[in-house]
Amino acid sequence: MRGLKSGAALSAIIVGLMMTTPGLAQSQPQPPTPKSVLGHDIGEDYYLASYEDAVAYFHKLAASTDKMKMVTAGKTTQGRTIEYAIISSPENLAKWEEAKALQKRLSTANGLDDASAKALARDGKIIVHIDGGLHSSEVSAHQSAIALAYKLVASPDDEEVQKVLKDVIVVLWPTLNPDGMTMVVDWYRKNRGTPWETSGMPWLYQEYVGHDNNRDGYMLNMLESQNVFKAEQDYSPTIWYTHHQVAPFPARIWVPPFADPMSSNISPYMRMWTTAIGVNMMNAFEEKQMPGAIAQARFDNWYPGFLDYTHVFRNTISYFTEVAHASATPKFYDSKKFPRNMQDLKAQVMYPSPWKGGWWHFADSIRYETVASMSTLDTAVRYREVLLYNRYQAARDTIRKYSSGDGPYAWVIPAGQTDAPEAALLAQKLIDQGLTISKASSAVSLGAQTYPSGSWVVKMDQPYAGLAQELFETQKYPDAILGGDGKPVDLPYDVTGWTLPLQFGVKAVAVAEKLSPEALAALTPVSTAKVEGSVTGAGNAFVLSRKANASFLAANQAARRGARIGFSTAPVTTSNGEETGAIVVSGISADAMAAITAATSATAAGASSPATQAVKRARVGLYRPWGSNIDEGWTRWLLEQYQYAPVSLRNDDIKKGGLSAKFDTIILPDLRSRDQLLNGLDATEAPPGYTGGIGDEGSIALKKFVADGGTLVAMNGAADSAIDLFDLPVTNIVKNARSDEFFCSGALLQIKLATPSRATAGMSAEPVVMFEKGPVFQPAVGFKGNVLASYPTEGNPLRSGVLLHPEKIRGKAAALEVEYGKGRIFLYGFKPQWRGQAHGTYKLLFNLLYAYPTHEASTLEVKPD
Repeated sequence: MRGLKSGAALSAIIVGLMMTTPGLAQSQPQPPTPKSVLGHDIGEDYYLASYEDAVAYFHKLAASTDKMKMVTAGKTTQGRTIEYAIISSPENLAKWEEAKALQKRLSTANGLDDASAKALARDGKIIVHIDGGLHSSEVSAHQSAIALAYKLVASPDDEEVQKVLKDVIVVLWPTLNPDGMTMVVDWYRKNRGTPWETSGMPWLYQEYVGHDNNRDGYMLNMLESQNVFKAEQDYSPTIWYTHHQVAPFPARIWVPPFADPMSSNISPYMRMWTTAIGVNMMNAFEEKQMPGAIAQARFDNWYPGFLDYTHVFRNTISYFTEVAHASATPKFYDSKKFPRNMQDLKAQVMYPSPWKGGWWHFADSIRYETVASMSTLDTAVRYREVLLYNRYQAARDTIRKYSSGDGPYAWVIPAGQTDAPEAALLAQKLIDQGLTISKASSAVSLGAQTYPSGSWVVKMDQPYAGLAQELFETQKYPDAILGGDGKPVDLPYDVTGWTLPLQFGVKAVAVAEKLSPEALAALTPVSTAKVEGSVTGAGNAFVLSRKANASFLAANQAARRGARIGFSTAPVTTSNGEETGAIVVSGISADAMAAITAATSATAAGASSPATQAVKRARVGLYRPWGSNIDEGWTRWLLEQYQYAPVSLRNDDIKKGGLSAKFDTIILPDLRSRDQLLNGLDATEAPPGYTGGIGDEGSIALKKFVADGGTLVAMNGAADSAIDLFDLPVTNIVKNARSDEFFCSGALLQIKLATPSRATAGMSAEPVVMFEKGPVFQPAVGFKGNVLASYPTEGNPLRSGVLLHPEKIRGKAAALEVEYGKGRIFLYGFKPQWRGQAHGTYKLLFNLLYAYPTHEASTLEVKPD
């Protein structure tokens, strides 16, 4: 920027933003500056503080003042303690518990009418959450939290800050991802001064899911997500603000309002004030002569699973910003190299003050984030009473909406479902989000149907009911943003459909009639939704239904204790009736099996020596390329949860060969292309030791593994890579398809299973899968194997989300089993384990993780005409 010639100069400005020096009260101890503790200014070029550095500084800052306290919030996946600060006046901090209770009461409208809510809003303090982000490679986010903490504590003569301390309680998290913050900082320090100084870390910055830690907002699979949400529901902020990077180039910061589409299940008060806060930010940047703020462009909030956004359904204004330049290394930007349509530097409605290029230092990013944070806090001060009252109004209006029949009166998850533990888990997911769930103590009539005792019921006359509706209904893009051909004006960048009952393979029914007094009397609120596991009957073996995911976990736990496992070869009684192919566990005591079923919610039936084909848990290898392969992380996490003990296979592990001696099954997670598998990262992307793929050596080793009898599972993009790598007689009919030919960035599609097979055992006949930019198959001449599943030959397979040109895939294969030598290659054109959400299709993966004496016979061979 013009007039700012060095990072040192900018750091000095940051210090000026953080505090006002003249007139500092001499009677109070001086809060330590970041430099006095860390040895560097925040915003200094080439310097990043680790999580340990940040927390150490926060503690020293808190020890120097009565305006700041530290709070712990559990552990991270790698065992770090999660901490955050609460910052306000000493008087407000002394009434922290009272302030939290007020926020919660307003957000739920509990026991309030308009007059009493207005009185609470008039006298109450407002809680604002600000955090240093969760995408750890977005480094200015977690560094700016340090700058903001110092500014709020060490600015006694700053009128804006003093107003904040008087009326706002700031909950400030150094980061939502401590593990990733330290990993990224360590990587940068290690590579500073090398050609890879600005390179991305070649592994995930969250142990399992990396960037998808911000896609875990309603499932809460990750430990960090669980702890963050537990804390958030405790203090129930009126505003939730997360810092991110990077802005759409060449803009310097992206701010709300979001682009369309948006959910209609969110209170208008939350939507409108998100926009207002963004507009106030734009005004703040212009007042300080800081150009380059842009709104709407690219970022929508259609998907409700963003960890920094799901709170909006609890009547919290939730949003993020995206600042430019995710690096501590400065860079010069030439406006002549901007995107062609931005080189004229003309103003736009949502980009009113274009940035003209020049040097960008790390302190620039920190300064923009500090101003954005202070603008948020200024809005909270100015409109405190309005914002607090709006929370009540949002809760009141949601209760009124569903009480009046504008939407279902309830959702019911009937008891007696095939996978009862998953039905209970679906109910538990709503409990984890702060909703009230009831259980039927007897058979209950809801609407025109009667449901059995034990059914889970979500009464919709509650303040957070919008989230239940969001997760249970099917998704359809608003007509206003669809073209005449049904194509979105802007193609979505994330998934468009996520309906949880469909993903879980669980039935959920909307109740369109008001609940009778008799029905209400039969419903009891519960704090936990769970099916009690048990062993029924007696015998020397225990039979588990293949139709329940919990059965696989129970079997694996038993195998770890030395039990034998197999699959029944004749019909045998299970909790779901007669099954052929049920899981049979033997060689374990009844007491040990009872303990396992109690822990896993599985139900086992005792049996006497049922006819069984013995199998073993497969020795599973999971390909783990260098780089941030999120699908690998999700797969690894899932297999660990179900105790399949996957072994990570790096490129060198595959190149060494001898795979058959170590593994029965190898899994290839989603990959962009065959080139990514073969060649990996190049020398410009990562230092030696992290470059390259499996190469020709690895290709030969993989082919030998399968040819010698091994099983290879290739999911989504990796299936297309396997077709090329193994030269399989299969065509991906949507490869390189234009959006006017076929498009599906992420939607729920229905498939039809073919003849029952080992791979599809336990599945319903027409399951729903998450299709996310995957391949669609057509066996070609020379094919020998089995079509496991296909898309319907008629109609539209779409069940939730956006799918363009479904005719392209009608009757085509969704999953194949391909013979290759003595082995098999399983091609899945979707992600059966998608984001730890697709519980209904887990079995398509689990079934392949057992070692049989022989492979299944092929039923299809494509010969020349």
